[in-house]
Amino acid sequence: MSINYKLLFFAPCLMLGTLITISSASWISAWMGLEINLMSMAPILINKMNYPSVEASIKYFLAQAIASVLLIFSAMAMSFNGMLSFNASIINSIILLAVLMKAGVAPLHFWFPQVMECSDWFQCFIILTWQKIAPFILLSFIKLNLVWFFILMSALVGALGGINQSNLKMILTYSSIIHSSWMITLIFANEMMWWGYFISYVFLTLSVIMLVFLFNLNTLSKLYNMNLSPKNKIILLINFLSIAGLPPFLGFMIKFMSIVIILNSSLVSPLILIMLIFSSFISFYYYLRMIYTCLFISSSKTFLLTQVNSINQYPSYFLLCSSLSIFGNFLFPLMVLLT
Repeated sequence: MSINYKLLFFAPCLMLGTLITISSASWISAWMGLEINLMSMAPILINKMNYPSVEASIKYFLAQAIASVLLIFSAMAMSFNGMLSFNASIINSIILLAVLMKAGVAPLHFWFPQVMECSDWFQCFIILTWQKIAPFILLSFIKLNLVWFFILMSALVGALGGINQSNLKMILTYSSIIHSSWMITLIFANEMMWWGYFISYVFLTLSVIMLVFLFNLNTLSKLYNMNLSPKNKIILLINFLSIAGLPPFLGFMIKFMSIVIILNSSLVSPLILIMLIFSSFISFYYYLRMIYTCLFISSSKTFLLTQVNSINQYPSYFLLCSSLSIFGNFLFPLMVLLT
């Protein structure tokens, strides 16, 4: 069965599980929605019956199953709290750990890079975007000071973990961990701003993944050895610098607005904001290093020229990528500011 036929059945179930979770009135019903989501995502990860796809599916299933066990145990303990003496803070802490593990937040991200490395770009996009909606919504119901530790760890791990990476999937993975720290902070500072940040993050991730998919890029070595035209170089430059947070692109505008919101919030410590800005600077460094090498250091190897020329066979996809790169990065921040 191909991935197209799988999506006809499992994609609606995937969305249904997320919708059940975010509209639940109890932790047990939220767990039920997460289980539907998990049972739909595991088959989607098996794109082909080969070792990487099966490995990604198994690792994802085991990590999510562990988090589900912790969540249902805490939900049952909370339900029987009248008959049994459970400490409410301990139960909430276990729920927090389970939700953060499902979201791939550091230091509970042990499964995240491995699953991303073994998955195709389509599955990577789902893991980076849609699969974060339900855990982040559940985080808004857990008000614990312990969450600030995970925000600091995510900012630190995401910044340092992506420096020495040569795989584009790993770079996007650790960049996602940094963005997760921003989004969790915004959940406690301003939930409406969190939605704006998340939508912008989805928009940037989609534009980058579509381009690297069309260029057939997996590692930095392929990127360095490609003979790109000036137009293609500019499109790559705009997308990577935007997700890195360089003004005046979308990534900078949404972070600037988030900083303003966080400064006006009394719930967020200045140390958290400093760490978030520091991690963004580190991520900007390895994105800029990658773009600088691609654009300004010429290479004598041109064995991937056929991959670039093959893009001309898909003009509609390439036009869509161009639209996402240019119009989204310049017009969307203006629309956000006007609203």
